[in-house]
Amino acid sequence: MPRSDEFVTVDGIEIHYSAWGDAADPTVLCVHGLSRNGRDFDPLARELQDEYHVVCPDMPGRGLSEWADDPVDRYSNAAMVETLVAVCDALDFASIRYVGTSMGGGLGMALAGGPLADRIDGLVINDMPPNPETDSAPEALGRIMEYVPDPPTVETVTELEDYYRDLYEGRFSEMTDAEYRRLTVTSARRTDAGRVTAHYDPRILAGEDDDEGPDPWDVWAAIDAPILILRGTDSDILPEEPFERMQDAQPDAEAVEIDCGHAPALNTLEQIDPIRELFAE
Repeated sequence: MPRSDEFVTVDGIEIHYSAWGDAADPTVLCVHGLSRNGRDFDPLARELQDEYHVVCPDMPGRGLSEWADDPVDRYSNAAMVETLVAVCDALDFASIRYVGTSMGGGLGMALAGGPLADRIDGLVINDMPPNPETDSAPEALGRIMEYVPDPPTVETVTELEDYYRDLYEGRFSEMTDAEYRRLTVTSARRTDAGRVTAHYDPRILAGEDDDEGPDPWDVWAAIDAPILILRGTDSDILPEEPFERMQDAQPDAEAVEIDCGHAPALNTLEQIDPIRELFAE
């Protein structure tokens, strides 16, 4: 079945999601990185759609989902966890397999170790440690803090593609020219003045979380679902030490390294086959 664009309103925010495959099949929920959107999972969803109902939402403030009036509350990790629970409830997902890249991986850990512990039957963490504030390299967090709030505004889509190539080449796993074009087209929006910029709310970093929440490493250790950890060998978001610690805390987890930085694009069989194998268990 072809990809369809769907919408659901939860907690007063309209959420856009791409849906692939037959809704009667088991559900795979794919959640993207900080300033990305659900279309990043097109290659993975295309491979899985014959066996699964693949659902790829744009989180609030990204892609075609509604922007928040209050970014401090609505863009926090805790609020996004609540949004994903509400999406699963609204769409009647009693059982899901979950794939999360970067930020989406962090949300997946919180869900699998918390409110969706009884619904997540398989968990894929793509290049994300339990606590990036302490586990990731400081220069990686500095890079994110620099570029995310200030996306470029340019005259043409091809200029935006040049920006994305400069930003992601050498970090994402290798992508073809066609894949970079798709990434750009699905990540672009026109401003009121007719120029082109990234398709997300520049305020997404304004979200604030309660420091009194549970230790993310305790949450990680408590997850009781089959787990696959993917890591870019040169990733500065998931360096080698926390990657090994994650395996120590979850000794039954599968772990696969991909020759790239942050993060594997989930666009080749080398990356997709381990996901397929985990979900088939």
